[in-house]
Amino acid sequence: MSLQQQLNKIKNGEIAPIYLVLGQEQFLTDTFKQTITQQVIQNEDDELNFATFDMGETPLSVAVEEANTIPFFGDYRLVAIDNPYFLTGEKKNSTLEHNIDELLAYLEAPSSTTILVIYAPYEKLDERKKIVKLLKKQAVLVDTKMMQEKEVRQYVQNYINNAGYEITPEAFELFLRLSDMELSKIMSELNKILLYSSESKKITKDVIGNLVPKSLEHNIFDMVTYVTKGQSEQALILYRDLLLQGEETIKINSILISQFRLLLQVKIMLSNGYQQSNMLDILKIHPYRIKLAIQQVKSFELTELKDVFQDLVENDYRIKTGQMEKELLFELFLLRIRRR
Repeated sequence: MSLQQQLNKIKNGEIAPIYLVLGQEQFLTDTFKQTITQQVIQNEDDELNFATFDMGETPLSVAVEEANTIPFFGDYRLVAIDNPYFLTGEKKNSTLEHNIDELLAYLEAPSSTTILVIYAPYEKLDERKKIVKLLKKQAVLVDTKMMQEKEVRQYVQNYINNAGYEITPEAFELFLRLSDMELSKIMSELNKILLYSSESKKITKDVIGNLVPKSLEHNIFDMVTYVTKGQSEQALILYRDLLLQGEETIKINSILISQFRLLLQVKIMLSNGYQQSNMLDILKIHPYRIKLAIQQVKSFELTELKDVFQDLVENDYRIKTGQMEKELLFELFLLRIRRR
């Protein structure tokens, strides 16, 4: 059952005694948390029946005892367990001792007046553990795993359409890029965008450009794009704008080193027949970054990427050793990078 179906059931008062919220997509987790809290904790008296426990700070027995406690002036008690690392293979250096048997016993006979929610922000659990097997058997599993690019696109597009807005293809692509294809970032910016566009109900590229902040990494991406297209003047303008914003040349150069290292790695892997999924396993970075890198390396030969990377490394050394005025050194780099 999908997350949305689970949310609809909760809103209709169909609440299970135990939930396991498994996944690392914070926006989806927060959506579930908000929905079930609003349904169970409806007034000030109900707030006395809500408790949350971090397993990195509190013994599990305290949470189980709370779950076994009768509600105070209310129908249900809502108990949340955060950071249940004992469900994974993770080793924690902690003086805390968690009595897993107490949770096992509770899962076998849960309180009829308690909703227990276990928030597990992990990619997967240790399926060999008895507690994990029983939890998956007894609890309603709420999937909040990180969405793939296609899923993010569909979710955001549907959200915008359902709100009664239109977004141009150019604006949509820019929005996703500036949000790094991360759903939590996207949704945190979207309300502001919808409010700004409430009269026209149309979201344009200019709206996204004006409202969604660019990180230094995003500006560096644009700089690399200018460079690959031979647009040295635009690259210089962007560099000088970044200086006016208080960015340091050495930091800009350092991020460029990181970016061209990634481009070099992707180019080499492409030449050896690697697919995007294989690159993800090796590079361990967001798949959207790999996708963008694949697009950018099409404008470079492997030898050119190696030369640019070497230039950036040498620039870093020259800047740190004061061999040349750093702004001039970097501007010369931008001017000659496409004139080899």
